[in-house]
Amino acid sequence: MKEVSCEVIHDLLPLYEDGAASEESANLVREHLKDCPACREELRKLRTPISLPPEDEKELWERFEARRAKQRRKRRIRIGCAASLLAVLVAFCLWYTRPQTWVEITGEDADVLFASLIMADPDWDAETAAEKLGYKYWQIPQNDPRREEAGGKLLQVLKRYTFRASLSSLMPRDGISMGGRDDLTTAVAWGENSSQFFYFGENGKVISPGGWGYDIYHCDPALFDELAAIVQTYGVPKEVRG
Repeated sequence: MKEVSCEVIHDLLPLYEDGAASEESANLVREHLKDCPACREELRKLRTPISLPPEDEKELWERFEARRAKQRRKRRIRIGCAASLLAVLVAFCLWYTRPQTWVEITGEDADVLFASLIMADPDWDAETAAEKLGYKYWQIPQNDPRREEAGGKLLQVLKRYTFRASLSSLMPRDGISMGGRDDLTTAVAWGENSSQFFYFGENGKVISPGGWGYDIYHCDPALFDELAAIVQTYGVPKEVRG
């Protein structure tokens, strides 16, 4: 086989390394590399992802180190920003959903304006629920002489329970969904200008109209049972067919 100069091999090495050289050229390179340490070293450099400058070339080495340090700083900044953002997000979620009490609306000046309870009647739910489903309904209206007594009992129950805000409260909503068929509605006034509607569901979900649409909270489902028992005791019962 004829001898090939190192210059020619240097020109062929990139094609050889990429697998783009013809079979004949690849054979020439392989044969030459067997006996040429200089070309083997050139191939090694070609295969090295980053060719480090020799330490005796001080200026080139300093530029290389400066560039590498800059890249490390940028990487640390990106990681730090991402970690900080994640920490803020986690802290906000934990703070927003922390257990809270109803103290704000169960003070001495709080007043239940009215309360109503709707519960599916199992006797009307036996066949074709979409057509024959009915409800039992109790209401404590504002002019009911026992409203103040019943309201006091409702507020006492609320005092014993905590709630957690739901992160879904931060999303705009077009309507409310209790996630169940039974719910209790009450209007509470407290302070000088504070009043609010609360919808208590049998699943422990509490929904109240808020600035974005509705504020959603999670409570112990037992809260609904206790409030419902009071409204059933003091409220005026009605029957409503669907």
